[in-house]
Amino acid sequence: MELEARLLTAFTDSHPAELARVLESMSSSDAAELMSDLPVRGLAELLGRLAPPSAASSLELVDLEKAAQALSVTPTAVAATILRAMDSAKRSRMLQSLSPKAQKATGRLLRYSLDTAGALMDPEVRAFAHTVSAADALEQLRRHAKHALYYVYVVDEDQSLVGVVNIPELMQARPDQVLGLIAAQPVESVPARTGWRSLLAHPAWGRFHALPVVETDGRFVGVVRYESLRKLEQRLLETRIEGQNGQTAAALGELYGLGLRALLESAAALVMGSNVPERGRK
Repeated sequence: MELEARLLTAFTDSHPAELARVLESMSSSDAAELMSDLPVRGLAELLGRLAPPSAASSLELVDLEKAAQALSVTPTAVAATILRAMDSAKRSRMLQSLSPKAQKATGRLLRYSLDTAGALMDPEVRAFAHTVSAADALEQLRRHAKHALYYVYVVDEDQSLVGVVNIPELMQARPDQVLGLIAAQPVESVPARTGWRSLLAHPAWGRFHALPVVETDGRFVGVVRYESLRKLEQRLLETRIEGQNGQTAAALGELYGLGLRALLESAAALVMGSNVPERGRK
């Protein structure tokens, strides 16, 4: 079984999209059995490739601890979309099993309707108080580089968005200058409940690659990237194409009809670049 697990992992690393198509054509129980054999990181990578309903129905049958570990390292927007596809009881149980950080970030996205700015945003992008100095802001950005952008968003005591500073300007500012004196105003922003079509058509994308997301009272709640919108658009396009090519998905599903061993033999051929003898041939 160790060799089979290694081959499956290698196949997932090399051909995640192909494996995702195979899993989507399988029953939820069969897909869950295969997913259970993947390491957490491999499962997390695969979840981002699956249609949310398929990912949710199969993940519900995977060991809860492992499923939660995988969702905890999956991009927050992907994890939230998968959780939305579960029924409320299973969603609640899975959400409570996520790591504290993932639980907080994912829970923030689940407050908003699917495919709105609030559901598509990165809730972990930091905003800085207007009283923070340029030096302190740069230091915090270095410590949290994963969610840093080209812009620094500035908020007041009520967490209302009051300004924006781009990184070059921040780096050129005096270390003791506070952000409130550097920040440009007003700020282009989008309401959290803006639909994705209206968001995609927003004229500000001609000047910015990310836009801050605010609640109705002006509170900063996250940032939506243009890249996230393009990925959503691509996912919807792929969903339509796959719907028109059900026979292709069914053909891929026949791989599993041969059993896990046959799938792994196909994986071995692709990973090792060699021809694997047909089953039963001497």
